[in-house]
This record gives sequence, structure tokens and C-alpha cells, in this order.
Amino acid sequence: MAHRDNPVRPRRATWWCRVTGTAALVTGAVTALTLLFPTPDNAPLGDSSVVYAALTALLTVLWWAGAALAPPLTAPPQPHGTGFVPVPAQLPRRRLTRATLMPSLFMAVFPLVVVRTIGAHAGPLDPVMPLLIAVAALLSLLLLRGWLSGLTGGSAHSGPAELRRDAAAGEVAARRVRVGPAVWVGEGDGRWSASRRLMVVAEDRQIALRTPDEESPQFPWLDLESAAVLEGREGWLCWAAAGGSWGDPVEQMGAALVTDDGYVVWGSTDRHAAEAAYAPEHAFPTAPRRVRRAPRASLYRPDVHGYALAMAAVTLIALVLAERGPGPDALSWCLALVAAFTGVRGVYGYTRRLAYQPGPGWAPPESGGRRGRRGPGRAPADRS
Repeated sequence: MAHRDNPVRPRRATWWCRVTGTAALVTGAVTALTLLFPTPDNAPLGDSSVVYAALTALLTVLWWAGAALAPPLTAPPQPHGTGFVPVPAQLPRRRLTRATLMPSLFMAVFPLVVVRTIGAHAGPLDPVMPLLIAVAALLSLLLLRGWLSGLTGGSAHSGPAELRRDAAAGEVAARRVRVGPAVWVGEGDGRWSASRRLMVVAEDRQIALRTPDEESPQFPWLDLESAAVLEGREGWLCWAAAGGSWGDPVEQMGAALVTDDGYVVWGSTDRHAAEAAYAPEHAFPTAPRRVRRAPRASLYRPDVHGYALAMAAVTLIALVLAERGPGPDALSWCLALVAAFTGVRGVYGYTRRLAYQPGPGWAPPESGGRRGRRGPGRAPADRS
């Protein structure tokens, strides 16, 4: 990990990366559809699956080049002498992590793609292909159901909707805080063994700002991915007004960090940290004020995406050759099985590496403890 005077920062998500990355995901999805529903050999573009696979590869290379050359993520300098800054009445929505949902969507349709690829050269397996397709379709539907449930972006008690409603209504529970380091905790085998926490310091305590359901495979912790650039800023840590329904007492409680210069980071805190803010002196009125979400960080990480892109390339080539290749049926079956192996291994390896390795901008806890700032006196650490 780099020292504080030369920090490693995440890279900025540029428009080039967003355009080429989105286009690569779309053409990859179209490639999968052409493998599921082959077009006639005399189609205007010839062999469409090969064309779309080549286009996917080209766009992926363009995305990779743009991501590797993107500038480090920075935030504008903090303004001075702003005076009292109110809690905003309008809070932006959480940033969705749609790109990170694509691997799970790929896994949802992957069983059907593999079986349909085998069916293109079924040979002796032709009599049992309807049964194999039915089983693969059922498995894909079950996986798709799980993928759709991940689109909600957290549990019913994660808090953004209720907090945004109370802010618009005119009052929230809030505390003045200073933003500390972004800390990654990767020790242990418990539920929170790979946890990302943005430490914020109030007058009497240090609070860990996490994200709802951070152990979820849908990566909701990416809400905090750009938070390292906000260290040192002051602002409000806000919760919904007292009396809201937050579910089971062990649930994390939704919160929004709003810096004085107008950046918003969504997350959650330990329930006790939130309830401590429900004293009358922590109820604050809201007022019209312009705020926006924290700067967008690039999702690209060389230690993760190099592995994922290699696996994706092998999977894509094996699928196309299995369905369009002129080889014998047995060779097509072997290629389809190779694609199945590398596809599953690639997706799970990618998601695991992305979730369980800290990445740029995240400090280990011992470094975070040295870097953290404390308020007046010695504020006790929040153990959440």
C-alpha cells in the first residue's frame, strides 16, 4: 500500500470508457443471442455470431485502452469560508451498478447458450436434445430470477427511499462529521470478512459508513468506490427522521454522507450509531441546496480484469467454434464444455477478486487507524 504522501487513487470513469464498455456489453449480449437463435447462412452480414464476437473483442480492447490511460480520480479543491451549510432537501438517488450485474446476467443465460451450442452439432445426442434444452432453460430461469432480485440494490431497510422522503419533507436526523480514510478490512472468516468502510468522525465517536448488504454478489459497495478522494472534507451524516421503520435490530441503517461542497455518498451505519443521532439536538431542518453524487470511479482494475478478459476470450472463441466450426461433433461438444468451464470459472473468479481484494484507494485497517482524524477529545471507534 502506498504512503499517504503518494496515495494510489482509483481512476476516473471517463466518457470513453462508459461508451465503449457499455457497447462491448451490448454486443456481447447480442453474440449470446445469435448463438441461441442462429441466423440463416445467407444473412446480410454473413455469419453474424462471428461478426458480433469480433465487434465485442474490438470494443473490449478500446475500453481496456481507455481505462488503462484514464487519469486518477480527483475531486475539486475544497472551498474556504463557506459558513453554515444546511442539510439538503433534495438528495440524488443511489448510483446503480448495472455494469457489475452483467456477469450475473451472463451466468443466468449461460446454461442455455452452452446446450444450444451443443445442439448445433448434436449428432448422436439429437434424440435427447429437447430434454437437455428444457433442463438448461429451467436452470436459466432460476438463475434469472436471482439476477432480477439483485436489481433492487439492497434490502428494504437500506434506507435511501425513506431518507430522501424525509429530507424532502423538511427534517432528518444528522450529525456534523469530518471524512476520514477509506478502509478495507479483509481479515477473518466472518460475514464481514471483506468489508469496505469509509470512516467519518463526529464530535464524540468514529463511525464506519458501509453499504447495505455489502456481502452481496451484486457489489453494492461500489457506492463507496470513489469516496477516498473526499478525505478531510466536512459535512453531514444523515439518517431518516426518528420513528421510521427499519426492520430487524441487527440490520444496518441507511445513511447519506453530504459534504459541505455538495458531494453525496450513500451507505449504511451500525444501528446504534444511527439511534444515537435520534436525540432532539440532532434533528435538523432541510433547505434547498444543490448537491450531486460523488465523482464516478472507474471499475477497471488490472489485477482483476486481466484474468476476466482472458477467460472471456477463451469462452467466446470456444462457443463460436463449437457452433460454427467445421470439425466433428465430438470436437464441438468438447469446445462447448471448455466454454462452460472457463465461463463459470471466469465469472466467479472475477466477482471474487473484485469483492475480496481492496483495489486502489483503500487502506488496510492499521494504516487507516494512523491516518484517521479525531474530533475534540479522543472519540471512541465505532466497532461496526
